[in-house]
Amino acid sequence: MTAKVYLTGAGPGDQALLTLKAKKAIENSDVILYDRLANNRLLEYASDKAEKIYVGKKAKNHHYTQNEIEDLMIKKANAGKTVCRLKGGDPFIYGRGGEEAIKLKDAGIDFEIIPGISSSIAVPLYAGIPLTQRHLSSSFAVITGHEAADKEESTIEIEKIAAAVDTLVVLMGVGKLARIVERVLAAGKSPETPVALIRWGTRSEQETITGTLSDIAQKVEQANFKPPAVIVIGEVVNLRDKLSWFENKKLLGKNILVTRPRKQASSFVEMIESEAGNAIMSPTIKIKAPKNDESLKQAIKNLKKYTHLIFTSVNGVKYFMQILDFKKLDLRALAGMNIIAIGSKTAAELKVNGIRSDFIPEDYSTAGILEYLEKLESIGKINFKDASFLLPRADIAPQLLEKELKKRGSKVNNVEAYRTKAVSLDKNVLNLIQKADLDLLTFTSSSTIDNFIKGLEQLIKAENQQKDSLKINRSKIFKQLKKIPTACIGPVTAERAKDYGLNLKIAAEEYTIEGLFTAILKYYS
Repeated sequence: MTAKVYLTGAGPGDQALLTLKAKKAIENSDVILYDRLANNRLLEYASDKAEKIYVGKKAKNHHYTQNEIEDLMIKKANAGKTVCRLKGGDPFIYGRGGEEAIKLKDAGIDFEIIPGISSSIAVPLYAGIPLTQRHLSSSFAVITGHEAADKEESTIEIEKIAAAVDTLVVLMGVGKLARIVERVLAAGKSPETPVALIRWGTRSEQETITGTLSDIAQKVEQANFKPPAVIVIGEVVNLRDKLSWFENKKLLGKNILVTRPRKQASSFVEMIESEAGNAIMSPTIKIKAPKNDESLKQAIKNLKKYTHLIFTSVNGVKYFMQILDFKKLDLRALAGMNIIAIGSKTAAELKVNGIRSDFIPEDYSTAGILEYLEKLESIGKINFKDASFLLPRADIAPQLLEKELKKRGSKVNNVEAYRTKAVSLDKNVLNLIQKADLDLLTFTSSSTIDNFIKGLEQLIKAENQQKDSLKINRSKIFKQLKKIPTACIGPVTAERAKDYGLNLKIAAEEYTIEGLFTAILKYYS
């Protein structure tokens, strides 16, 4: 069997800074060996079948030694696997990528090197600090703080480098900051030279501390400022006052729980990340085809029986169109029918399929649809008793629309077009609640709330059944949960949140993901 190893740069942390080539390598690999500084969100690009192994290292705490990582990489490749060695930043800038490539070469294993955006360049930029600036800095150097920290063993002449360049960038140097400052001062730099340390740069957790060579070590110690951080020394640090941009974003540092189905959550996650929020993905439901689609097939076979077709979700449209195609029918089968979409997203999905909605209520709700139909009746455009409605919906869709239409004398076929299935809650969510590290809960339907509460109960029960684990106090967990601000997409979902005693702070005025995001930004403004 042929195998290959991709020595892949994961970039500085922001998922969007991954290169297209690196993304492809992750997608096509059988095994992912990933580091501490590689964003775990990148693993979402991997195949469900891929083996994901954490080989992170930090000072004096190694999951695997470097030799063990290299042996594991070779072992997996020799087993015929395609391996992605995912390393934070660029694999060849203080990433020991060169050592790993030599080991692979000596073992006769094919490899490819995929560069990554280095934290040495990206992190200062996310803090509003350019490494060069006309009239201010024409040169910069990047060194490692690990090696430079020990003067007797160091091969880096830090005094000469600091004297020769306008801007000095130090990676992995927080623990040896005082010694680094001492050596830079010995190079003749002024004690008033500006210094910045940027922690977890390019991520939602980014924070920056600034000072001068004379006081930065004391400031860092007082603030208990921990690694990983990039150190920047030079006059360009002062440009941060004007150029800071990332840390001005509205959701910086906010851990926001996203509970909607994974396949539908991408746009919402991107919105959150666009404002530097940290989207915690924990879907509580997934969308599946009905166990038995005969009812929907029969309804589509007899479309001429219906005067109105009402879609109340994007998924309803998708599964309806799949069966329409399966029955070898096209849009001509809908000729003469009045088509109603409950919201703009549902209408957009119809439009993708070549169908223009006859009506979209301003109020994206059952009440909005009924109000429209009653207006039509008042001007003689519809007679409820002669009307026949087809509603392709979820298995758990509220029955209010069906009941109200029947009450008015209409024939209604509320047919199951798709079903929602509960998904086990991610254990990390329980940990975040315990540590009070969740800033916002978001829900896009009543079922996401129901399954979230149910999933949390199951997690607590499962943890308490473990023999050696500390027992979790359920009442404390739910007390903490009810303190967390909650955002809901519409009034029905909001009412369900209130039923559970959740801390409802945000209810979107427009019942769409965009409307929910707008409401979240307004809240945090």
